[in-house]
Amino acid sequence: MSANNDTSKSLFENEIPKWGEPYPRKLDRQSVLEALTDYILGVNYRGYRPDFRKVLAVRSSDRTATLRNFAAPLRQEVYYFIEGEIFPEAGTTKLGEGESPVELASRLLDEVFEQLYIWVAYDLTKGSPPGFRKPFDHPPVVKGSQYANPEQVTRDAARREGVNPGFYLPDPAPLSTAEAVGDDDIVLEEVLNHVTQLVRTDFRNALPEGENPPIWDLPLIGVASVEDPLFERFQDPEVVGPMHRLPQEWLPGARSIISVFLPFTGHITEHYAKDQRFSAIEFSSGKWNGSKFLNVVRRSLIRFVERHGGRAVAPNIDPRYDSDDWRPFWSERHTAFAAGLGTFGLHQNFISEKGALGRLCSVITDLKLTPTPRPYTDVYHYCLYAFDGSCDACIRRCPTGAITSTGKIPGRCETHGNKEHFAAWNYGSCGHCSTLIPCAREIPPKIRKTLSLKPRP
Repeated sequence: MSANNDTSKSLFENEIPKWGEPYPRKLDRQSVLEALTDYILGVNYRGYRPDFRKVLAVRSSDRTATLRNFAAPLRQEVYYFIEGEIFPEAGTTKLGEGESPVELASRLLDEVFEQLYIWVAYDLTKGSPPGFRKPFDHPPVVKGSQYANPEQVTRDAARREGVNPGFYLPDPAPLSTAEAVGDDDIVLEEVLNHVTQLVRTDFRNALPEGENPPIWDLPLIGVASVEDPLFERFQDPEVVGPMHRLPQEWLPGARSIISVFLPFTGHITEHYAKDQRFSAIEFSSGKWNGSKFLNVVRRSLIRFVERHGGRAVAPNIDPRYDSDDWRPFWSERHTAFAAGLGTFGLHQNFISEKGALGRLCSVITDLKLTPTPRPYTDVYHYCLYAFDGSCDACIRRCPTGAITSTGKIPGRCETHGNKEHFAAWNYGSCGHCSTLIPCAREIPPKIRKTLSLKPRP
């Protein structure tokens, strides 16, 4: 949970310009216009019949779009359903009296093009993490907490036997913010069912290689209240920092944050051997293509909230998003910690009930949902090393020495050579520190038996 002062430049180039600057690789507008015109022509032939198979496919190489039926995904492409995703309102693509397909396509494109090119940019960039940094309507609201510890000195309440004194253990976190149960605008089970259905049925949850196995397994979902004092604590300099925006800054009137953990399927790691220098191709592909699907989940949750009469924002695909020296304006890991989904590990990966082999996404909404209880107070509660010093598996697994008994050096993490090894594939992620270790697929049993975990919906 602590910040790291290493500001090494990412090996992946961030192509996204700051808001208002020239953007040479912006989505090709003319190709989108032609694809939409073709779609509108087809669905208005002999009456209006919207085609829910049709997607806008965008190539990474030249940012041109084509219209096609959804099918197994291809490498270096991203996809957006015409109906329900680009145009969520039924009947939007129906021609008006005397209106031509190109006239309707032009009008609709004027309405959605900015949002669409932002989606494409966040789906295809390899920045770490990227952001347009569109200005907020007001200066940052920086509150911080009474627990600030910028010197990162472990205080007595957090000390553990067997742990290197140089490894900073933050003070215990406060308990979850409690709210009255029973007046929710959406119940958690509805959200879980929605995301589960998306994971099971959306064609984009698949590797583009081989027989297109699924990337993500079934989700875990938690909820945090925007009133949780942890969000102010995240602004402390040793946590994320003052650039971490409060939920209400992203969405005035916000009440709840929905956080999602998606675990990788077994297909992603079945060929990941313990003695190999580089990651398995399935893992590197799953990390890169799986990140695109996280954005599918973010967009879908926004539409889901809107159908329930609310508003929602996904900060990590919002044009105001960015980071300062590795420190994001919105941290998915810290948000998930607040939402009761899990804790941090020595490797700085997030450890959920389904382990560290997964990724996170979230949306902020003005709808009321009951917060998920946190069964922990320690920031590193699910980490065996922080628990009693008994595990150094991620230290031994790291091929670059980026993980030590005093923490992780994020800049060094990217010197593993995966980017060069997988250059022909245009992938590059390493996964040694989250694979073949005790917390990869579960909370280590020694820790789990100390917890009072309630069954999830």
